[in-house]
Amino acid sequence: MVSASPDETTPPSTARLYLVGFMASGKTSVGSRLARLLERSFVDLDAVIEEKAGESVRAIFDHRGEQAFRDLEYQCLRQTEAVEHGVIATGGGAMVFERNREVIRRLGLSIWLDPGLETILARLARSVKSDRPLYLGEEQIRELYTRRLDTYRMADLRVTSPPEATAHTVAARIEHLLRERSCGI
Repeated sequence: MVSASPDETTPPSTARLYLVGFMASGKTSVGSRLARLLERSFVDLDAVIEEKAGESVRAIFDHRGEQAFRDLEYQCLRQTEAVEHGVIATGGGAMVFERNREVIRRLGLSIWLDPGLETILARLARSVKSDRPLYLGEEQIRELYTRRLDTYRMADLRVTSPPEATAHTVAARIEHLLRERSCGI
């Protein structure tokens, strides 16, 4: 069962839905399915950054450094204001930076996809780790995840899921939660 715990203290705009969470939490796969369910456009922020930079996220980190990537990330995140009604999958570190959180708060609703650390580690073990510039091994991932938890907890909505949950199941749960909240989607 997918569970969620919404933060009812603030009623943010739902013009844009920002999926946030750690690497391999399912932001892109859930986001594309959620966009189809809601009949909205879908934006993968990392893909936008790669298109703008003319190279992969990994190459940006390797050739220009993390700060250059973060600057591009911020610029591209600000440009999502042009997406009238959309689902935006952010990068794993986007929520870590206050300027990014401010943009997300101003433009829409943040949804933290939280499948749990063990599920993330299992997904990373099956993925191509060379595409993930901050992947340096399981111990480092555990430390990075722990450091980022407090910023993910700032999201407007948290959606947890068991390891066997599919992207479609999680997307359908988010759609249901948004309807329950009477967000007017």
